[in-house]
Amino acid sequence: MKFQNKELQSCYNEGMSAIDLAREFDKILSDQKKRCSHFKSEFERLNVIIDLVPNTLSWVNRDMTYFGVNKALADTCNVTPEDFIGKTIGFHTKERFFYEFVTELFRSPNDTIYKELDARIAGVDRVYLVSGTKLQDKDKAVVIGMDITELSKLKDHVSFTQKLANLGEMFAGIIHDINNPLMMIEANSKKVKKLIDNQEAIEILSKIEMSSQKISKIVKGIKVYIGQEGGGSAFVRENLGSIVDDALTICENQLKDKMVAVVLDPAIYKINIPCHFTQIFQVFVNLISNSIDAISPLPEKLIEIMCEDQPEHVVIRFSDSGTGIPKEHQEKIFNAFFTTKERGVGSGLGLSLCRKILETHGGELTIDSKATNTTFLMKFKK
Repeated sequence: MKFQNKELQSCYNEGMSAIDLAREFDKILSDQKKRCSHFKSEFERLNVIIDLVPNTLSWVNRDMTYFGVNKALADTCNVTPEDFIGKTIGFHTKERFFYEFVTELFRSPNDTIYKELDARIAGVDRVYLVSGTKLQDKDKAVVIGMDITELSKLKDHVSFTQKLANLGEMFAGIIHDINNPLMMIEANSKKVKKLIDNQEAIEILSKIEMSSQKISKIVKGIKVYIGQEGGGSAFVRENLGSIVDDALTICENQLKDKMVAVVLDPAIYKINIPCHFTQIFQVFVNLISNSIDAISPLPEKLIEIMCEDQPEHVVIRFSDSGTGIPKEHQEKIFNAFFTTKERGVGSGLGLSLCRKILETHGGELTIDSKATNTTFLMKFKK
């Protein structure tokens, strides 16, 4: 006799009696029911958390229809989540920004795109920072919108930095609540896969497991970026090469998609500096991302990160194959909200915050105006 369940087959091969086999089957079935019940409760808990997230979440099809939204989006539009199912993207507003954003997402060679969008919803003008990520089959995607209407009005407000800190704390709490059920879902998916032989169910569980792992990686990256990992109140001596490696890893997909080559001075791995790891990591991520955006249309796409070890300082020479920053922009480039990018592509906060971070570390971030190519100089205390 052959059993689909390997444990039962093993018991049968060992000569277990029919009664004992039946008992063993009942035990296995009971364990599976308990695990499935626990898995279901964790899944329901994640759904509750998603509905509590203040950001808008929507799941969309390539045919430009919704197949799910969270409570925040439904409440914003004064309709129920069920009212979205099967409807055309952006039906809740006269504007076509969201429809065009999703169209651009599915046409893009990148899995994820970002944009700042202005929209009038339920009679209220709003500004959203929107990100869209294609799911594994590429025919579906998840779109996340952060309402930054009030934030966009704070350009001249002295409490802007505190507002950003509060935003980071809010995200930290959300991330913590999401991370725990994700770990449970992933662990239980692995357990259930071992207990069943139904190939279709195994494939579904594998997709759930892979999706959980992907979300976990995103969560970890956000935690690093907002300072929940690798930070602290006091400076710690960190290897500069390791920080740059982590930043390049975060930007790896962008670099590959835009075919940008990177030359990294090996001497940087010999340099240790007192710093907040997370903050310096943010500086390099910002500079790398800016360079990718600037040089992607050029025939030559190259980023060079060189270092000079001086007696009291370390100077990092960060350059790309761009033709340099125009003189009329060099005085403004570090001002908050100044940007030369198209509307929706950048906020103009990056270089301003980068300079402030370097200054809090007793260093400097400047432009090398004499260089032929676009070049930034970062000075760190040793």
